[in-house]
Amino acid sequence: MSKENKKILDGAGPFYYEGNKVGILMIHGGGGGTCADLKPLAEEIYREGEYTIHVPLLPGYGTSPEDLRTTPISAWKDAIDNYIKSLKEKCETIIVGGHSMGGLLTLISTTKHNLDGIFTISSPIGIQGILLKLVPLFKIFIKYHSINSEQFRRDTNGKWVGYNKMPINIAPKFKKLINEMKESLPYVKCPALLFQGRLDSVIDQKSMDYIYESINSKRKRKIWLENNDHPILDSPDHNQIVSELLKFVTEICT
Repeated sequence: MSKENKKILDGAGPFYYEGNKVGILMIHGGGGGTCADLKPLAEEIYREGEYTIHVPLLPGYGTSPEDLRTTPISAWKDAIDNYIKSLKEKCETIIVGGHSMGGLLTLISTTKHNLDGIFTISSPIGIQGILLKLVPLFKIFIKYHSINSEQFRRDTNGKWVGYNKMPINIAPKFKKLINEMKESLPYVKCPALLFQGRLDSVIDQKSMDYIYESINSKRKRKIWLENNDHPILDSPDHNQIVSELLKFVTEICT
């Protein structure tokens, strides 16, 4: 069954903002949320710069946890390829960026597409905790782990949209994506802007530094978000992210 025939959660996305010839693709993370995580950022960037912005809903997200469980990594990468191609048909300048897993997919996409710039927010080279090590054992007994979705909604005044449980097999998929991302880093040569929360309790703290040192972009910058944990929705450093992204896009276009 195609996503078009599946019921999408209210507010999950996708979102598209028609603007000028500068196209920005924003890719959401993979931890159970949806395009709703990036909607406030996309809306403000659109208002300020009048850029064409697409925030697509990745396959397996915004429908059901069971759908996500059966979605392969290749479906995400193929979708990103198609979104970039579609944006290139409408825009002259193409910038791709993403949060967490969306950043991994962004970096991987540079091996296939000639992009004018990329940005990542809290993209991991590793995940904190022991979940990944225990996944082989967990998969024998359980297929999903619960998410405190109600707390996420309360913390964001109802703006968070996502699943209340996640398939256990998402962890090894993340690990494979991280490994592929690392292999892609030497091929990243376009301008790059990297963000990471100083208080991020989810990803390896060395993630941004590792990515920064491994890419071959002549124009690259890394920015610590001093008040941010891993989530991007209702970020305490939202204004800083907006201003730095707008500056980055302006520099690319001049």
